[in-house]
Amino acid sequence: MLAGQSLGYKNVRLLPGHHYSANQVKDVHALVQKYMRYSTAASSFVELKDGWTSCGIACNSPDVRNVALNLTWHVDVPLSDGFVAVHHGDKEIVVAWAGTHRYRALLTDLAVFTRPYIAGASMGVHSGFFDSVNGVDALVGQRVEMLMAEFPDYMVVFTGHSKGGAEAALSALNLVRRIEGLKHRVKVWTFGEPRLGDAQFATFYNRQLGTATYRVTSAADPVVAMPPQFLFGYCHHGMEVWLMNAKGDIYVGQNSTGCLEDPHASSSVDFYDRSIKWHKNYLGLPPPDHADAEFSW
Repeated sequence: MLAGQSLGYKNVRLLPGHHYSANQVKDVHALVQKYMRYSTAASSFVELKDGWTSCGIACNSPDVRNVALNLTWHVDVPLSDGFVAVHHGDKEIVVAWAGTHRYRALLTDLAVFTRPYIAGASMGVHSGFFDSVNGVDALVGQRVEMLMAEFPDYMVVFTGHSKGGAEAALSALNLVRRIEGLKHRVKVWTFGEPRLGDAQFATFYNRQLGTATYRVTSAADPVVAMPPQFLFGYCHHGMEVWLMNAKGDIYVGQNSTGCLEDPHASSSVDFYDRSIKWHKNYLGLPPPDHADAEFSW
């Protein structure tokens, strides 16, 4: 079991294995919506010269409007998109990864065969996400390290929805292993994240970032059940925060090692009862016009 985790709001804690009614976790809902807006904005092909002019409803929220955009990337091979920004009011450096919003991103999603995360180690990671993250890791890491030095009391938040959630988690893990001091300043918020690697990788991830990660799942989201566990031994890392219904009641999962995904969390939903509508509904986000995208799910 992972230890109870502070979520950055005074007196707010989530404990693994516990249920919370929506009324008990309004502050947590505010955080979910805040980081979902960043994830949504990342999927809108924002360019540095245009600022936040093209990401629809997500750009109109104070959470997004009040950040200073520092870096954007839009890479075709291996495909990835995202941004690094600074929110001075919240004292946060934000690294947001875009989800599946280009047709070619499906090729990344479907590259489900695993490859060693560390050469010579027996832990496998999704090869598509591995390639897309490593394609920009040096650039993103350099910018994060520079901003950490410039703003030494700011937290660093990695976030993303769907494919972007998997990439955010992997990016955070990569950079924590390379940037001195990042492990003590990092939070990871993902939404609708597919499985990222096998049981050995999940255990390694939890040891590094388990107490800093909030893997948010929504009711009957089918993407969080992919790739299936029988395929290459895939399983989720922690800590799962399951939004049980549209109201936002929460159950906190207890998976901390291997493939011990909590049977009382989102894995309790039969695959045939899942609906893609839940992948597009994390407390009402992302909004319908969230991006000028070729494709979105």
